[in-house]
Amino acid sequence: MERLYLILNREGIPLAQAVLESPPGAEVVQMRLLQEDDDTDYIKVGEVQLIGLDNSMTSKRGVVTMQRGPRLVIRPGEVLGAQARENLRIQTDFESVMYPVSGFWKGQRPIQGHDLSCGGLAFHTERALKSNEVVQVVLPVTDSPLLLKLRILRELPTEKPWPLYAGRFVDLCLDEEVMIRKAVFSIQVSRPRAAKA
Repeated sequence: MERLYLILNREGIPLAQAVLESPPGAEVVQMRLLQEDDDTDYIKVGEVQLIGLDNSMTSKRGVVTMQRGPRLVIRPGEVLGAQARENLRIQTDFESVMYPVSGFWKGQRPIQGHDLSCGGLAFHTERALKSNEVVQVVLPVTDSPLLLKLRILRELPTEKPWPLYAGRFVDLCLDEEVMIRKAVFSIQVSRPRAAKA
């Protein structure tokens, strides 16, 4: 099974997906980029973050020391905790619905996705929500749509007419976590390439 990683720059902006080709824990990390047309100069990027798709994979910082075509050599540095994977946030745009769990309202309300992370979701909705309210949202960007519980953390500033809320997923099982992470990775890969160096 391929060990899939997402490569981010030091600011946390996703750059590419890559497969780890060296053994875990090796002194030098060798990665193979999955995008054949990637023209990013990773030597200039310098410090990167390597975020593993699977919970068993170690996420870490490193410095790119060599680049040959789709292959990178990275000198590993600090090991990153599970927080790095949870904080990985991708802008997204999807239409879906939410349902009440806390009982403050009834029925179904439309939502518009704003961004998605492995730990939560930011979305627009036309009606006000309360902090700490729990809702169920249908997440349509995973391989199969997921019905997930989300605790509303706060309202965020926005220029759009509908309020923008940030929420954190609650009571996720391991399979749901992996499906969300895969969706975050695949959304990143489907983005048009931009100048990133």
